[in-house]
Amino acid sequence: MLLTGWLWCLGGGMFAGLLAGLLGIGGGLVIVPLLIYLLPILGVPQELVVQMAVATSLGTIVMTTMSSARSHLRHGQVSFFWVRRLVPGLMVGAALGAWLATIMNPAWLQRILAVVLLLLAVRMLIPQRGGAPLTGVSKRLIALIASAMGSLSGLVGIGGGSLTVPLLQRLNVPIRQAIAVSSVGSLSIGVAGVLTYILLGQQHAATDSLFGYVHGPAWFAISITSIIFAPLGAHLTQKLPVTYLQRGFAVLLAVLSLKLVIG
Repeated sequence: MLLTGWLWCLGGGMFAGLLAGLLGIGGGLVIVPLLIYLLPILGVPQELVVQMAVATSLGTIVMTTMSSARSHLRHGQVSFFWVRRLVPGLMVGAALGAWLATIMNPAWLQRILAVVLLLLAVRMLIPQRGGAPLTGVSKRLIALIASAMGSLSGLVGIGGGSLTVPLLQRLNVPIRQAIAVSSVGSLSIGVAGVLTYILLGQQHAATDSLFGYVHGPAWFAISITSIIFAPLGAHLTQKLPVTYLQRGFAVLLAVLSLKLVIG
């Protein structure tokens, strides 16, 4: 891989790691657009770029959220009540979304990603309202919602934190606890999704630097710095105003969405 490619991946991993710790997201919202730009430069055929960007992003999410989830566990913020209700559905959905991505037209997959980024940006900018009492939530409904969120995450290569954090907030889970639970959920999405992409992409595994649909060197470079910076992000959630950080990130998402549409 070219030196400039390594530098971009290392820098992207730094940003993704901080986001994983700060906002409870896996960093895929940044990594997928970055890889869509980088992979053609690294010699990946155009028809594989989007699927490979999504798969590689999920691979980096596994490493990023493994580190951030461990940090949140040390802070005592992870609620296993919500982990048990969310994780099974998230994993099943992520595998389904990964399968759909491998059979979908790459152009349509990129458009879906752009729409998702824009919707998430709008969602982050809307003031949050109080949710329903925790005791009134149906387990089946939570499982269904988790499966839908996992499917979308596996389809576009995001960790799901941008979906699970607002959901948990609406259910009156404190913001820092919601971020911690989301880190565990993002890890489960990444594991289920990336294993599916590796299994379904075996016809590409013989290509240099590829593990199924996962681009090995890009995954490695992004993961290195994301692992280092995720604990820092988790630590900063105890000190920084998370709401303002979410709004700033929402603006970035809108810009990235526009870039994906216009090319």
